[in-house]
Amino acid sequence: MTYNRIGTPRAYVDRLSFDLANGWRTAANYTVLEDGGGAVTFDGGQKEDLFDMRPSNYATIANTTQRFFITLDTGMGSDTTAETNFLAILGHNFHEADAVLKVAVSDSSSFASGNTTVSSGCTRVINAAADAGDASWIDPANNGWTLITWTDDGDSGNRYLRLTVADDDGNDQNFPVDLQIGSIIWGEYIDFPNAPDLSVNFNVDYDGSSIVTSSGGHSFSASSYLGSPVWAATNPWVNTAEAGAEAYKMSKHFGRRSYDMNFSYVADTNMFLSNMHDAHGNTIDGSDLYSQFFLKTLGSHQPFLFTIDKDSTSEGDYGLFRLANGGLQSTQVAHRAWNTSLSLVEHW
Repeated sequence: MTYNRIGTPRAYVDRLSFDLANGWRTAANYTVLEDGGGAVTFDGGQKEDLFDMRPSNYATIANTTQRFFITLDTGMGSDTTAETNFLAILGHNFHEADAVLKVAVSDSSSFASGNTTVSSGCTRVINAAADAGDASWIDPANNGWTLITWTDDGDSGNRYLRLTVADDDGNDQNFPVDLQIGSIIWGEYIDFPNAPDLSVNFNVDYDGSSIVTSSGGHSFSASSYLGSPVWAATNPWVNTAEAGAEAYKMSKHFGRRSYDMNFSYVADTNMFLSNMHDAHGNTIDGSDLYSQFFLKTLGSHQPFLFTIDKDSTSEGDYGLFRLANGGLQSTQVAHRAWNTSLSLVEHW
């Protein structure tokens, strides 16, 4: 969908940065290794830049690395608490680097057995075409960003997720150019139970500029920033095959987007846990807005990938946002029904 048409929103909440923020995981639990087990050579940035939710702060991997693995360990022994159903890679140059990607989950850190290659049967939402030679590989047609989703019923080994990245011409081939990755987001998405009420507010704020008046009465603008920084090979949220073209740099959007939405008569079962101090695993694997969205974003602390329409395959309907109002605000308006609001501000 386009034209900023509001449907039923979806929030893609990042598991990786959430676990780093609450102390469950450290960067040592996320590895980037060559096929032979050696450390990948970074020509720019470092491993931690892959998980900082800042796509413009990208890491550059040497083109001589050949096939390598990014392995992410949730530390969760239970298949239920280790569930995930989406992967997004923001700010990449996969098309320019002729790179293809395979995504698998397993309970084995070596991925020696019991693997599920989720990229084989995934939903290819944004810039995630199947490779012509092998549909288990994702072959992005453009630089920019990629999003896939899949169904995870919790019945298979899924403690570890592995991203295998290789040159499209073969596992033992160098990439034609250095590979750039801005941010990896992996976790579970949560759909809002319905579309928001009418009268959604949408704003673009140019908050990086301030008007200064000189001693002579003249006014001029001083800007600390005009908008989101550019990504490695494209403008933010743009998917294009051309890297660094002047036309794309000049067509960059400026300002910061924000939304204010109200949701009326949300069922209590969609709003809250059945027991607000329930067994620990239910806060991880619930289906309500409180545990799966407000709790996992830690209020305004964690940014998240958000779309105004869960069925959209248009990159224009997506962005990184934070909660602008700090957390959950709700009002009971009928028996077992609540009103809640959502104020979002764009993050970069």
